[in-house]
Amino acid sequence: MPRRALKQFSRAFPQNAGKDGSWDGLGRMLEQAKSIEAGDEVPAAAPGAPRLLVIDDDNLHRMIVCRVAAKAGYVPVAAGTYEEAAELAQYGKFDCITLDLSLGAHGGAELLRHFWVIGCKIPVIIISGADDAVCRETVRIAKSLKFELVESVPKPVDLSLLRFTLERFKQQQHQAASAA
Repeated sequence: MPRRALKQFSRAFPQNAGKDGSWDGLGRMLEQAKSIEAGDEVPAAAPGAPRLLVIDDDNLHRMIVCRVAAKAGYVPVAAGTYEEAAELAQYGKFDCITLDLSLGAHGGAELLRHFWVIGCKIPVIIISGADDAVCRETVRIAKSLKFELVESVPKPVDLSLLRFTLERFKQQQHQAASAA
């Protein structure tokens, strides 16, 4: 793994280092991973797996969330900008969204409003390093627009918490579908 990428990953995910402080396992995962561009799908393990729209303007975070989602049994589709996310949400069918609140010129709350306008009310997992006031305001907006908020996960992302959240949501959706 290139030193620069490892350093950036270490800053972004300090809680995910090995007990001895090494990054061997995660480093190997990143070395094997390709850069995920907008609209790219990462194959899921099972056919018919739920689709997850991963919205983050940071390529490294987007790649990590996509890889964790794939390991949790999702087919992640990446969007790096407001515009890409808006287009993918309008024309794609997704079971859930992970949303970074800072998307350059546009914010996550603005994107939620756009989703509401186009009738896209997909359950949302907020993943953001934004301050608490921004997160609270976005949660308030999401609830007022009747979005299902699955979880709010702070950055730097705890990868095991993210995977647990995704797996729990998938299981809840499966149980709801079985009961219907």
